Amino acid sequence: MLDSIPHAIADGPRERRHGIRWWLLAAAVGAVLLAGYLIAAGLIALVMATAGGAQFDPVVVLVAALPGWLALHQTALKITDAPLSVLPLLPTALMMLLIAAASAWVARRSRLRRPDQAWPLITAMGLVHAFVGTAIAVVLDGPVSAVPADAFLSCGLLATIASAAGVANRCGLIYLVWERVEAEVWSGLRLGLLALAALVAAGGVVLLAGICLSAPEMVAALARLGSTAGDAIGGTLLSLLYLPNAVVAGWSFAAGTGLSVGRLEVQPLHVAPGPVPDLPLLAVLPTHDSAAWWAIVLGLPLVVGLVVGTAVRRVPGSLTRRLLAVGVAAAVAAMGTLLLAHVAGGDLGNGPFGQVTLRPVALAAATLCWVAIPAAAVTWLAGPDLDDELGADQAEAGESAGSTAADADPADEHTTGNPSDAAASGTADDTETGAGDTADVDGDRADAPASDNASEAEATGADALDSDDLAPEIPHAREAAESEPPRSKPAEIDPTEFDGDLTGDDRR
Repeated sequence: MLDSIPHAIADGPRERRHGIRWWLLAAAVGAVLLAGYLIAAGLIALVMATAGGAQFDPVVVLVAALPGWLALHQTALKITDAPLSVLPLLPTALMMLLIAAASAWVARRSRLRRPDQAWPLITAMGLVHAFVGTAIAVVLDGPVSAVPADAFLSCGLLATIASAAGVANRCGLIYLVWERVEAEVWSGLRLGLLALAALVAAGGVVLLAGICLSAPEMVAALARLGSTAGDAIGGTLLSLLYLPNAVVAGWSFAAGTGLSVGRLEVQPLHVAPGPVPDLPLLAVLPTHDSAAWWAIVLGLPLVVGLVVGTAVRRVPGSLTRRLLAVGVAAAVAAMGTLLLAHVAGGDLGNGPFGQVTLRPVALAAATLCWVAIPAAAVTWLAGPDLDDELGADQAEAGESAGSTAADADPADEHTTGNPSDAAASGTADDTETGAGDTADVDGDRADAPASDNASEAEATGADALDSDDLAPEIPHAREAAESEPPRSKPAEIDPTEFDGDLTGDDRR
């Protein structure tokens, strides 16, 4: 989606049989389910093998991996009737990457190129994960349990989002959005992703600063976990798994809304003390009154807004269009922050720690303001990027000159092609056919019909004829040319072989 022009919708000359597609999909789904189970079992086995005083039992590990698989998909658990919904985001991100990669592999091997071909794959991946999660929640009967409805929704939704992300570009799902929105809205969507990346980076800066300032407290927390190295390994592993949650908490702190862990409330200008779990990562949370210099973290959201505003200056068009792009980017960043803050928080038992919340609604509103106001100010005061405006003017001048030449000589309309369309089509074809698609298994270059190759050759001949006609005339060349037999005109280029105009202005 970060590409200025997404992958176009294309049709291959021939497609695989439906039976092979379903076999490939079944193999990919089974591999993803098995990989998730092995990841959960491996983490539990590592903790049990290194913990002091614990006995390693393979059967216990395999049974405990079932609720661990649900935890990978952000399903809320209950441990001896105590709720646990603050789950680590790092293994969840790994699972989403696996699902996306498996879906992309199935789409490539099955030669899926259209949105109607992608929906069965996305639906199957989501429903299988949803029903597997529901079955595990029903089977669990012991100290660890889960609600089947929660398991169905969380597992199915996560798998559906990851699978759609894996095939969105290849199967033209992003292209459908690009076709149906205005150019400034598309630019706003791209800048919204840029804002999300910038605010995640700002949260990482806050977390890194907290770790550097709280290094002695983290070492002391590791020492309190136990006297053996295994306990320290378990505490360190748990802290690593919760690092993405801490990054989102760092952005919540920088945005000013803060976070709360039970009775502990942390904000840049206010701290309400309270107990926290004895975990090395949580040692970065301050337990005393806030310091005046903490207010400098409020400059990070301002930097995020300025970065977005600087990028908006490159959006072509009037000031109104650029301000519309700013609004879309701020809305995308706010919605992404709302989702991340909701997933990163939750319940942490019935004890004194209570609920861990990042205040998702307040954080989304603050993110909207931090991104929209500075970006709009930069867009309003600094104006557009002069280099980009100059390039756009030159492009418009070239298009107008080309249209004037076409009007002056209509006889050449059917003998010459549009170089920009041909270049755009070639780029899309090159993107569609990668290194793995040149073989007979994955792609269609090797088994393309001869008519396609003939069309490309004819288009190349038309381009060569255009370049010869524009060459300077050599003396006595006219007589030599008249003595030669006349050349036949190349065949008319079929416009359907191109994906269409790919310029942002013409497609509206």
